[in-house]
Amino acid sequence: MKWQVRELTNIIKKNKKAIIIIFLLIVVINILNVIAPYLLKLIIDQFPTNIVIKTITILAVIYIVVRISIVIVHAIKNRLTNRLSNNMLNELRDKIFNKVLTMKLKDFDKFPSSDIYTRLTVDAENVKTLFSDNIPVILNDIMHILFIIVVMFVISFKLAIIGFITILSIAIYSYVIVRKLKKIQKVTIKKRDLENRQFSESYNKSKLTKLFSLEKKNIEKVDKLLDEELENRKKYINVNTLLWPVGVFLESVGMYAILYYVLNIQTGISLGTVYIFLYYIKQCFSPLKEMFEQIEEIQNAQVSLERIDTILKIKEKEDIEKGLHISKLRGNIKFEDVTFAYENKEILKGVSFEIKEGEKVAIIGKTGAGKTTLSSILMRLYPIKQGKVLVDGHQIEEISIKSIRENITYISQNTYVLKDTLRNNILLEMQNIPDEKILDIMKKIGAMPLLKRLENGLDEVININRLSKGELQIIAFIRAIIHEANIYIFDEPTSNVDLRTEKMIQSIIDKISEKSTVIIIAHRLATIQNVDKILELKDGKVK
Repeated sequence: MKWQVRELTNIIKKNKKAIIIIFLLIVVINILNVIAPYLLKLIIDQFPTNIVIKTITILAVIYIVVRISIVIVHAIKNRLTNRLSNNMLNELRDKIFNKVLTMKLKDFDKFPSSDIYTRLTVDAENVKTLFSDNIPVILNDIMHILFIIVVMFVISFKLAIIGFITILSIAIYSYVIVRKLKKIQKVTIKKRDLENRQFSESYNKSKLTKLFSLEKKNIEKVDKLLDEELENRKKYINVNTLLWPVGVFLESVGMYAILYYVLNIQTGISLGTVYIFLYYIKQCFSPLKEMFEQIEEIQNAQVSLERIDTILKIKEKEDIEKGLHISKLRGNIKFEDVTFAYENKEILKGVSFEIKEGEKVAIIGKTGAGKTTLSSILMRLYPIKQGKVLVDGHQIEEISIKSIRENITYISQNTYVLKDTLRNNILLEMQNIPDEKILDIMKKIGAMPLLKRLENGLDEVININRLSKGELQIIAFIRAIIHEANIYIFDEPTSNVDLRTEKMIQSIIDKISEKSTVIIIAHRLATIQNVDKILELKDGKVK
């Protein structure tokens, strides 16, 4: 919670002037809202006693000016509040986004992408709502009710006691009902989340549903959840139905008590005074209900702040510039007694091996043996627990992350592509690379059929659903070649391709290995033919 207090304080300090102005505008609005009915009281009190047209006219004009002023000030306040909350939303999202992009990969493992998306959207919006709606509305409602109570006591102490008891009764009742409604609403939201999860699972695993005739079972599950949600919504309606009539009844009791007091106990109270007390009591019910609803919403914002806090409190930051800047690594790699663990699960146990510049090496082993972990360590995605990793004689921690990743190209079995053109997917922000060079590489590796199949050629926006896994893999290899790295890591490069594409990829790897150090992580025998060395990982060690 320390981050929340510190960060909110920083946000408030940064927008201090706007917050003060908004607060003052809320004060002005509530003063005017209290003055307006008081002016009507004065006008009403003029009629039975001494009809002074000029006085009534002046009061009527002031009343109209006050009402117009309320509208104008309210509009200004809303504009400033929305501008402030949107600025804060932008700042908060910027902090989250920048934090995520600079996190170390071990921190990425803690958060599914859906969680990050929720922090950037729903949770950030909840915090925005805290400043745009929740806090201003609560301030406005509290001031409104307090100003009304103060004016009532100024006008008539005894009538104010009746009015205060009435307002307090409505407040207690509204609080109890709103709390109950919010509890029901939370249960409804949970039910809806379960429905979404069940439907999403059934939809995404539609083949499994069809093949094993699970339609009826899945429909029954969803129907049960829908029925439970419906029952909960009925309960909400039943409770909510009580709020208004009981609130009106309490208002009516308070109004009756005032009228009874004026007509039977203390006569002589002016008609305007009776009017303003009845009006003020009537004006308190909606703000009280609204205020308690906002208090519940603030609790939601608190939960959102806690969830955002889990990301922003991460202290470690990946500094890719820190360390030795080496423009060209030759590719001499040495692991000395390297140990690595994911949290408490040890994957590598004293691994030692050496790869010389220009060698083509295959790393094999069962699933989970640590093959991909070796490549992740080499690319400085994860720090080792103990031991040494040397690249060209330098300890890998001494070399800047930027230098390491500029010299290493990694291709996995799952090709990473952007929703962008083929050209931009190949270049990845590289400048001054002519189309002729891309086309020349595609000709050399036999990838021109892929280009011809795309209607717009290099300008075609990649749609992964319209390309085969083999074609996507070819795009990854074109990208790797054009980036001209000195160390290449291929992680199961032919696992998802047909025989023709596999032969093409093997040919590409052979050409790349003529000038670079190549590491191939593989299961298939065909992939590891013609290598200089084979390393087998077993039980966390190199056999």
